[in-house]
Amino acid sequence: MKQASSIELTSLINEKIDQLFPRLVEMRRHLHMNPELSNREFNTTKQINDWLQEFGIQQIPLNLPTGAAASIEGKKEGPIVAIRADIDALPIFEEADVPFRSNIDGVSHMCGHDVHTTIAVGTAIILQEISDAISGTVRILFQPAEESEGGAESMIQQGLLNGVKSIIGLHNVPELPVGKIGVKEGFLMASVDDFTITIKGKGGHAALPENTIDPIVIGSAVVSQLQTIVSRTISAKESAVVTIGSFQAGSTNNVIPDKAILKGTVRTSNEEVRKKIYKVFTKTVQNTAAALGGEVEIDYQFLLPAVYNNTSVAEIVRTAAAVVVGSENTVTAEPTMGGEDFSFYQKEVPGCYVWLGSGNEEKGIHYGWHHPKFMVDEDAIKIGVKLMVQSALRLLENHQG
Repeated sequence: MKQASSIELTSLINEKIDQLFPRLVEMRRHLHMNPELSNREFNTTKQINDWLQEFGIQQIPLNLPTGAAASIEGKKEGPIVAIRADIDALPIFEEADVPFRSNIDGVSHMCGHDVHTTIAVGTAIILQEISDAISGTVRILFQPAEESEGGAESMIQQGLLNGVKSIIGLHNVPELPVGKIGVKEGFLMASVDDFTITIKGKGGHAALPENTIDPIVIGSAVVSQLQTIVSRTISAKESAVVTIGSFQAGSTNNVIPDKAILKGTVRTSNEEVRKKIYKVFTKTVQNTAAALGGEVEIDYQFLLPAVYNNTSVAEIVRTAAAVVVGSENTVTAEPTMGGEDFSFYQKEVPGCYVWLGSGNEEKGIHYGWHHPKFMVDEDAIKIGVKLMVQSALRLLENHQG
């Protein structure tokens, strides 16, 4: 695109998004009031497909119970880029005081996936309306089960990344004010591994501990030793977290139980640290239990890789963000030790995950992800659509070469 036509197209895109915005707010609120848990997003999937059909957007048939996909083909053939949104909700009772709060007790969009889905639908609508100006194809992935497991993998197995040159996605961030966009090359979100440690001892009377092998004492020693892994084996230049979130043993006050069960999670910033922690973790747990006379079983699950943004794709998205909110409002994204299965797409094709500012202190919108009073400033929807449209156009243009 020449500079003049690019400016004209941007003006047209902004005008169309402004006109569409009230409808997008309606869509978002409908999704918010009707949340569905991971792999149960049946009505959500139907609603997405109905909206795609309403606006004449080509749907990609999927052999999945939930989830949807769309394809916007330009006037001219060219490369393929993808945009991903997540559609599932959480098992949380909503406490936000809004007229469109969840109609389903104990289920709510307390992570903003309703907003992400709406942005993806809006992006598809706008791209469809300007398809004559597009050289190439944009695929929109409406992924189920981000909050559990298997969602990203199921979409990849459907062949939705076949021929794709790059993929982008976003997540709202209440800590970032609406009107700002965070972009970062390299590490953004941690890998996620979960573990269960079963410590077997010898039970007996609490008054006669000398006749037992106390799994609670062993478990306590294991917890203490695991806290030294990061500080004593991982460089301070790297990021890692080892957390025990559950310690279960015994059921009464005067009996030493036979076993204790510890559950927790490990988060790391790269594969090298991830492998090193696993090795040290296993050795530490086994040696600690053996030294105190117990036996141990370790169930260690490698779940998600780290979200690691491709430098070239991130630079293009940063350029698009500057067009949307200005360079002064395009900031370096703060990395987090939270996890995201967008990383599975990045293992297949170059990708970039972006922070979309969604907080607004004046409106009381500041509660973090998964909080019962979580909320998103709906102005973020308009900004998110503009960002995804501009990023897709620039990625297609870049991949032409």
